Amino acid sequence: MFGSPRRMYVSESPIGGGTGFLTDEQERARTGSNLEGLGRAMLGALLRGLLDRGVEPVLGNAAAELITEGGAVTGVRFANGDAVRTRRGVILATGGFERDPELTTAFLRGPMSHPAGVPSNTGDGLRMAMRVGAKLGVMREAWWVPVVAEPGDPARQYALNGVQLVQRERSLPRTIMVNIRGQRFTNEAANYNALGGAFHAFDPTRFRHVNQPCWIVFDQHFVDLYGGYGVAAGGEMPDWILRADSVRELGARLDLPPEELDATLARWNTLVDQGHDDDFRRGDSAFDGWCGDRTHYPDRRSTLGRIDRAPFYAAPVYSSTLGTKGGPQTTVDCEVLDVDGSVIPGLWAVGNAMAAPTGMVYGGAGGTLGPALVFGFRGGRSAAAAPARE
Repeated sequence: MFGSPRRMYVSESPIGGGTGFLTDEQERARTGSNLEGLGRAMLGALLRGLLDRGVEPVLGNAAAELITEGGAVTGVRFANGDAVRTRRGVILATGGFERDPELTTAFLRGPMSHPAGVPSNTGDGLRMAMRVGAKLGVMREAWWVPVVAEPGDPARQYALNGVQLVQRERSLPRTIMVNIRGQRFTNEAANYNALGGAFHAFDPTRFRHVNQPCWIVFDQHFVDLYGGYGVAAGGEMPDWILRADSVRELGARLDLPPEELDATLARWNTLVDQGHDDDFRRGDSAFDGWCGDRTHYPDRRSTLGRIDRAPFYAAPVYSSTLGTKGGPQTTVDCEVLDVDGSVIPGLWAVGNAMAAPTGMVYGGAGGTLGPALVFGFRGGRSAAAAPARE
């Protein structure tokens, strides 16, 4: 299974209001029991459901092409040349296309790098659907999320192994994000999908995205109180996170205007002292402080805090995605439609392989998983009820 074991409950994660860290005792006990939490636990339960019903997944053999007869999908041809014929049809459940640079460049609305999705999300199902004339939808959208990444080959990085989502770290007090001008440009604690829009702002004069590159800036008090970036509170920040003894020195090391970065932090500290972010209204929404300092929630102090204790730190933040939203358009039962809006017999699509029913919006934590389960159920039931062929 891809990824690293996660031993915690959702309530212990940042998205559930926790710190994202377990005590050493909890970690040892759960590791000793081989317990899995979060997404991997859900996958384990789904796999158990298959095995209990005699369905054994075949690994290491990628589907490459849909077989059609008389306009209907009747099977799949695999990359190794093998083919499987089906009695009812094929369900595409191959995930998105965020790991294919050609597809993301062609379709996504803004910059995206260091994707957090599994390396196998290369758009296999999308290509197969396009070859049989599927109508596409929501292709410019993704489940946007900001990330930090350890230095290395982006093509080989994967969530929790080089790429880390930036959720709690940007919502806690004593941290802000700045662009190449050394200026804040958004409410850092906003929901991560909507935050993608801030990274997509485009300057037609300079012909560049104005908020990429971007850095997250914080101070030693942040480190002592909260930790982050894989380090518990009071720990030592990783070597790949830049640090400096003054704000101006930090700006110079980041190749940002030192005086502008200094002015930005001075402005931020003034707003914190007055108790309200007049510039971007950070903390006004109940959502903003949910992943912040819960000892102050729902007060604005759960996300507002001065940045004034040396040394000062900065890490590059990338516009990334949990997965893409685009794919073949379907009926409510996940039957794939052709370019004329008619059902392609024998073809269904579910999960991130289908055009997201939510469009450009995001309902919150589990916003990819809930629709995948609901429409996976509907698609499976629809396929099972389809007339069988000889």
